Amino acid sequence: MKEELNKFFKSAFWLCIVLFILRCFFARESLINDFSLYAMFGYISEAIGVTVILTTIYERFLWRYNPLNKTPVLKRKYKGKLRSTYDGTTRDVKVEIKQTLLTIKIVLSTEESKSNSVTASITNIYCEKQLTYCYINTPNAFVRNRSNIHYGTVMMCVDDINNLYGQYYTDRKTTGDIELTPDDVK
Repeated sequence: MKEELNKFFKSAFWLCIVLFILRCFFARESLINDFSLYAMFGYISEAIGVTVILTTIYERFLWRYNPLNKTPVLKRKYKGKLRSTYDGTTRDVKVEIKQTLLTIKIVLSTEESKSNSVTASITNIYCEKQLTYCYINTPNAFVRNRSNIHYGTVMMCVDDINNLYGQYYTDRKTTGDIELTPDDVK
């Protein structure tokens, strides 16, 4: 994610420079005939403002349609199975991933609990795109006698966005496997 952030800010910087140059080009006669530092600061402010607007729109929405961007688009609802080594039980899960170019939020729900991501990122690990996130799990009140609130980490391969799979482990010293498919795929 850090690499993605650096590329994003470098692109925003160069976009701002190009917009400033274009603004000066269109106002060249005014600049030549009546140069003013006040006008130059105004042009800089305009370039920064337009850059902020364009980069915000790109970061929130348009990045998904950029063929040069290699970040997998995971934003959607998933369903799947989670199998815990704690009790060997396989549980049905529902997952919603909310994503922009620079942020990812994951909410996983079972019949007994709900997990919310605390941090998340997509990175290349051993030539494989992996979604890694830390979460806090809050069990429903009726199961807290056997399942306390806990933290955990998930690492999932996301090379195929229609088949996410991986493992998790928790601070309760339990582990498990997780497999997800998009909720809208039959």
